[in-house]
Amino acid sequence: MERVPLNVRIDRGLRERLQAEAQRQNRTLSNLVETALLQVVAATGEDARTPPKKRRG
Repeated sequence: MERVPLNVRIDRGLRERLQAEAQRQNRTLSNLVETALLQVVAATGEDARTPPKKRRG
């Protein structure tokens, strides 16, 4: 699957906590965030790696 950039603005303290957790887990910050986002989408029961179905209306 193609990987694309995603830029977001978050609180500095949150970024520092995420970076520390990523280091603790021996991951990159990007990998930690992507994994968390995949879990959020998976909780909806959808396949996280496929595009959402287009809705009518």
